[in-house]
Amino acid sequence: MKPRFAHNAVRLRQILITVVVSSAIATSSFGFDTRYWVWQRDEPLDERELAELAVQHVDTIYWQIGELENVRETWRWKARFNFPASNASGLRFVPVVRLVSHEKEPFSDASNPTLVAQLKAASGKQHELQLDYDAPDRLVGDYAAVLKRIHESVPKLTITALPHWSRSDYLQILTASVDELLPMLYDYEAEPVLKDHAPLPLIAPEKVSKLIGDWSKCAGAWRAGFPTFARLSVYDANEKLRGQIRNWNWDELSFNRNLITASGGQWGSFILRAARSTSIANTPIGPNEEVIVREVDRAVLRDAIAAAARAGAQSAVIFRLPDSSASSGWSLHQLGHLEGRSRLILKKSDSAEAFELSNLGDGDLEPRFAANAAEGGGYNLEIENPAPIFREAQPGDFVRVSAYAGNKPAALPFATRLQFKFAQLRAGEKLTTGLIQLAPGADFRQARYRILNGEGGPSWKSLE
Repeated sequence: MKPRFAHNAVRLRQILITVVVSSAIATSSFGFDTRYWVWQRDEPLDERELAELAVQHVDTIYWQIGELENVRETWRWKARFNFPASNASGLRFVPVVRLVSHEKEPFSDASNPTLVAQLKAASGKQHELQLDYDAPDRLVGDYAAVLKRIHESVPKLTITALPHWSRSDYLQILTASVDELLPMLYDYEAEPVLKDHAPLPLIAPEKVSKLIGDWSKCAGAWRAGFPTFARLSVYDANEKLRGQIRNWNWDELSFNRNLITASGGQWGSFILRAARSTSIANTPIGPNEEVIVREVDRAVLRDAIAAAARAGAQSAVIFRLPDSSASSGWSLHQLGHLEGRSRLILKKSDSAEAFELSNLGDGDLEPRFAANAAEGGGYNLEIENPAPIFREAQPGDFVRVSAYAGNKPAALPFATRLQFKFAQLRAGEKLTTGLIQLAPGADFRQARYRILNGEGGPSWKSLE
């Protein structure tokens, strides 16, 4: 059964009004119109997402409704996604269709009628439609021609654009066919052979500045597309690209002792080298092979958005609206506060038999990778008591829990310190331990906690 839009409109309106009033004179951290793409998603936006978008003053979401594939002389749906119904949030949703073709002539006289008909039916009563197609250079002219035909049945037509379509000859034919272009201003090049230099970041200051400068010459309306996702690539021992890894998580990278940080940190790019055979998301990694981790540097993203505003872009559009997956990158809240940093607080849960580690800051606590096999990656939450009062401890949301007496591993009930491991913690989220059972008559009045490797240093804090 497909998910249904089951929000309570009255309750949602009250939440949104409260959020907006509490930030009555707040403006987007970007300083001008900001929008998001939603990709390959069936579920509607939840209340928390809607509230965060309201704080960021987002009024438009580009929502992928499917993927059309060209097979010989026809276009057919390869994937379809639910399109949001109208809601009380005031958001405007624009349907987006991804076009894919491996044919030599996808826009032929025979295939174009089926493409136009499919898109006309898909857009329905929507005023605007957006197309996403990575046209090779030889097909840009054919693409522009079919866009004109599509525009005859769609009141407003926009398209995503490759970075180099800022060339005057491309702009001349494309701006005559559509209402707006949305260039994707990030790394669209083939993965480089590493050979003693760092991987190309998703966005680097000098390169993105040049791309924005090129698009500033566009006479038509354009919106600047920027990334927020994270990407994993694998290189073999000869530093040749093997491919991308999908469906991975930060735990696999942070706590894999076979992967050691070889270099990185600049502009969000890291090289993790395999000391021994291992795997990530069921992808085998051999000795001396490398996993390239590329995140979006928050400062670079902030500066690029500001530069796009100065260059005449109608808005910034972020790809994509973050979800719970590691590959979606920074949290939605972090994107509204690109200068924000994490603030971690530990408190007892309502049951008083577990603890909650919450990130109350505006920024995400970012993943941390192993500098060497002995140290390991990630973060450690430690809870210590002078006397061995612990009788049971479950990891809960944490990766694992270990017990120590002083600095030496110990078994319960002889331990005086519990250590809970975690890889990262997004803004506004929390991790809850499992059951922590104490000796009869014991309590946490003398206990203290600290977070190793985290912001603020390893200082002990009181639990009370």
